[in-house]
Amino acid sequence: MGKKLTLIGGGSVRTYYFIESLMAFYKEMEIEEVAVMDNDSVKLKYFGGIAKYLCESKGCDLKVTLTEDSIEAIKDADYVVTTVRAGQDEARTKDERLALNLGVIGQETTGAGGFSYAIRTIPTMIEYMSIIRKYAKPNAPVFNFTNPSGLVTQALYDAGYDNIIGICDNATGIKIDCANALKVNASDLLVKVYGLNHLSWANYVEIGGKNVLPKLMESEAFIQNFHQFAYFDRDLIRRLREIPNGYLYYFYHRKRALENLLNEEESRGEFICRNNKEMMAELLKHDIDKEPQVCLDIYRDYMHRRESTYMSKELGDKKVKLEEINVDELGIDELSESREVTEIYEGYAGIVFNYIKAQKTGKPIDLAISVPNRGAIPGMADDDVVEITCIIDDKGTRPMTFTKEEIPESNLSLMKTIKRYEKLTIEAVMKKSKKAAIEALMIHPLVMDYDIAKQLVEVYTKKKKKWIGEWN
Repeated sequence: MGKKLTLIGGGSVRTYYFIESLMAFYKEMEIEEVAVMDNDSVKLKYFGGIAKYLCESKGCDLKVTLTEDSIEAIKDADYVVTTVRAGQDEARTKDERLALNLGVIGQETTGAGGFSYAIRTIPTMIEYMSIIRKYAKPNAPVFNFTNPSGLVTQALYDAGYDNIIGICDNATGIKIDCANALKVNASDLLVKVYGLNHLSWANYVEIGGKNVLPKLMESEAFIQNFHQFAYFDRDLIRRLREIPNGYLYYFYHRKRALENLLNEEESRGEFICRNNKEMMAELLKHDIDKEPQVCLDIYRDYMHRRESTYMSKELGDKKVKLEEINVDELGIDELSESREVTEIYEGYAGIVFNYIKAQKTGKPIDLAISVPNRGAIPGMADDDVVEITCIIDDKGTRPMTFTKEEIPESNLSLMKTIKRYEKLTIEAVMKKSKKAAIEALMIHPLVMDYDIAKQLVEVYTKKKKKWIGEWN
């Protein structure tokens, strides 16, 4: 009997990519139906409809159903993926602008913006998890891509939902970028990632049984042209001798990022909100049922505008030019038998499907996901949700372990500070406590000021009452 997969938050602009990726995996996973659910009927109709049209136009026999009913979508689901945006684009723009107006970085997943996103999202996600527990198949895994992914996953785990797995395409992107740069098949690489979501590092890149990262870090061509280093000063990379997650740019170059954001007429969130509104205005001129290809073309055009400007505001619209790395000049013998990359890892959807495929087939795969630490990273508590490379197969999910010597003290210190911020944010939500919220933002490196933290908490809690109620 075929399996059912449910996508909660299917009115997202990324649903198209999700279905596109699913089409490459669904037969191997024996998935027969994907239920796409959203409570915004218009966005569900168009963005879900575009994804459904893609499937039908390719002659794919995957059944795609669109619904606004969460119970209908979740009922008897074997797998659930959550990508919820409480408050939609408008809430993000306000989060980021309020932060910038107070002189701190406005970014939707970290710092002040991530805090605001989390406090209005955690209650919504807990409601969905209770429905999933009641109506989905027993112990159906839930893949959480709802941002801030690591913090939300921690909150759900602390609330007693141990079937939650945090996913993000950013950490896995390090492995994909390594494969592309070295011109090898991604499955030929083992990349070890540790840290927290949007706060992680890769300190090991294995090919042919050998860690080649030290050799790569000796190559000036690699340091100058590897995609993951594009945001950072190269002297910093030489000192780190690890591959930092791109979101560490906000921490390592905080002053630069803030100045660039303040000099822009609109924040990233404001640009995306405007882009999405313009796209929807164009789409509404056409009937998705009668003109699906026209709608698809409009969608692709606006999504290209979005993707081509990623991180541009934080970088001050500076164009980053990278040259192709000459693999033969790296002096790594293990690369002599390199071949074309063939795996499908793209985006968060690819992480979900590779995970399910590995558990079903028993063929192991390594993926960086957010799960409870349970001793994997020394210095972090067992119940701390960490972003770490795991080996997944039919026996389960096993986080790779690190020794104390492998984790630089500075990285561990930053991880512990952000984890404390996350735990305080969760406490603030569950207890409706402004005091816990103020402490959370006060210790966050992107705020680090009591007066600003207090102002942020007052304005965010006032404007988020629809989702969080009254706080004390």
